[in-house]
Amino acid sequence: MVAPGHSTSFRTFIMTTLLRRIVSLTSMIVILAPSGPLFATAEETAQEQNKIRVAVMNIENHSDWSFWGDTLGSATADELITQLFKTGKFSLVERTQLEAVLAEQNLGQSGMMDPSQAAKIGQLLGVQLILTGSITKFSVDTKSGGFRRFRAEYSEAESNIDVRLINTNTAEIVFADSGEGKVRLGGVRVKGVNFRQDFDEGLVQESIRPAIEDVVRKIVAQADVFASVQTPIAPAQVVGVSAEGALYIDKGKNYGVVVGQRYEANRVVDEIRDASGNLLDTITEPVGVVAVTRVLDQSAICTIVEGEAAKGDILKPIR
Repeated sequence: MVAPGHSTSFRTFIMTTLLRRIVSLTSMIVILAPSGPLFATAEETAQEQNKIRVAVMNIENHSDWSFWGDTLGSATADELITQLFKTGKFSLVERTQLEAVLAEQNLGQSGMMDPSQAAKIGQLLGVQLILTGSITKFSVDTKSGGFRRFRAEYSEAESNIDVRLINTNTAEIVFADSGEGKVRLGGVRVKGVNFRQDFDEGLVQESIRPAIEDVVRKIVAQADVFASVQTPIAPAQVVGVSAEGALYIDKGKNYGVVVGQRYEANRVVDEIRDASGNLLDTITEPVGVVAVTRVLDQSAICTIVEGEAAKGDILKPIR
């Protein structure tokens, strides 16, 4: 029993002790609980794998607006990449990566590439879809309005864009539609600008953005259909071998490579050249099979599953 005079202080002691233990347990739970970013990273990884891989070609200018040459098409392609990326449903190939593949294949950045050529490029890039297109209408009219002394000058841009999406597995056109839009440009940024002479990429993208947003909405509406398109696996090459025997290859996340992917290793055993010494063909033969064990941003690490593989071997994907 507790003496009557001590009952209040004893109860206070008990309550204080219990509160301290509760606070201690709460702190432990907070410390031991997994932090948010860990879950976010895993979620982001899963989302990235589910995104539709697309390469955007240069957009050709078929409008009457010829003052800026090819720059209008390239600015439009950049804005298309931005708007597609912002939807969160697409993984876009870097322009430099696309240009490198086009250079290897001796192809230009044509916006209206032949579907079979587009499919070949798409397979080399490891993308499901190639986006091509053209600007069919673009104009910027400078206007003024107001009353007497209170007059203001502004510009109004109007644009139309046609877009096609090509399935890189079948060379089939799976989407063909257009977008159109009009926007009023005003303020300090356009004051004194001669749109026929001065090229400003920011203003150009702002001018054509409504048409792009229009066609991107139509693309997103069919995203579930595009997601079912099989992702082609790009061929690779062994570019190095570690001291432990691990193989380094020249394709990684940038080409959609995943852990477990297998490749047939092929080695050049002979070359055929013409009388001037120009290479006509190479003769290769399979020497082994390798599997991806780790994927990095622009490369991957493989291990030999059967046979052999060495630096310089060409890797053909195995489905």
